[in-house]
Amino acid sequence: MPNHNRKTHSRAILSTSMVLACCAAFSAQAARHEPTSPAESTNATAVARFDAAIAQGLPARLQLTGLRSGQTRGDDDLHIEGRLEGDVVFADGTHGVTYDGMWRGTRAVVTRSRGHLDITSVTRSGIDITGYTEGSDEVEHEALAGDPRDRSARTAVKASPPAPPATPDAAEELKPNRLTFHLMLHDDTRGTYSHHIHAGYVAWWLADFQRRIAPGRVVDVLYSRDIAGVTDVRYGYLGTLHDWSDAMERYASERDIPRTYRHKFLLVTKGMVEPDRYGRSWQKGFDGMASLDGRYPEVAHQLGHLLGAKHERAEVRYQGWWCETNMYAPSLVLRSNCYVYSRANMSLIDDYVRTGEGFIGHSRWSED
Repeated sequence: MPNHNRKTHSRAILSTSMVLACCAAFSAQAARHEPTSPAESTNATAVARFDAAIAQGLPARLQLTGLRSGQTRGDDDLHIEGRLEGDVVFADGTHGVTYDGMWRGTRAVVTRSRGHLDITSVTRSGIDITGYTEGSDEVEHEALAGDPRDRSARTAVKASPPAPPATPDAAEELKPNRLTFHLMLHDDTRGTYSHHIHAGYVAWWLADFQRRIAPGRVVDVLYSRDIAGVTDVRYGYLGTLHDWSDAMERYASERDIPRTYRHKFLLVTKGMVEPDRYGRSWQKGFDGMASLDGRYPEVAHQLGHLLGAKHERAEVRYQGWWCETNMYAPSLVLRSNCYVYSRANMSLIDDYVRTGEGFIGHSRWSED
């Protein structure tokens, strides 16, 4: 090749290389300054990341907080699979939305309420709750130990600062034809926020019910408190359930709440509901009572009775340690909780919620 052609060719190669280098540098700088979505930004708070991920559509996966020293991706991985249909109305009148998902590789349920995000998961050691408040990345963590071998780790659901004034007429939120659980919080539970009762005792049950027993069914949970004649009743004596059922009959009539198999009423107390009983309910009936001082599945156990589940259909399982399904009674202190119903009881509940078969409107046949 002549010398002048080689020089021209070399200049062309040099010019092309310079252009490519400039473009690469510009692209790298643009990438560094490219805006990121709140779901990806390390500066966004956990709740903002969650909201942004949900807004982009489900399913969604996000790193809930920015990675910190010593963490690897996946340490705070939250995978939202879908929304569980229905409404949660807390005692202060605010609403919550429930999502099904995985948290750090464990099945979880996420409750997004006003100003807050709660992630409830069932672990081998019990119920694990991780919470975040809007505008903060501070982790609010609580472990409710479910293994009776580890009673030292058991802690009560945290009390909160006083909530806004209660909204006693939860009936205003009522959808008469939907399966609805009315949780009436006794006045002696005032030290515990209804959001925390939901996260610790109800959310895992609600998610399991909608995942495995009645998938696709719309379920509402309504919390109420500070209702004269309903949440301030005396309890702890023989016949308490009879008297409280009479009170609920009047309450439902005054507020036009239908007394059908789709509506269940549970009084949630701090202490024993009757002598030596942490819970009691009318089998396939309207009303029941459950104490927060009982086993963690006590609320699930009593709701199970209202939905037709039976003690004799419960199971003991072995999952590295022996555990009892929700309806097992009497409970053995050495066993932990499975936090699920047995397949036989799942079938009984499914039949009941689909057909109402066996519903006894004014049942006085009770189970502990």
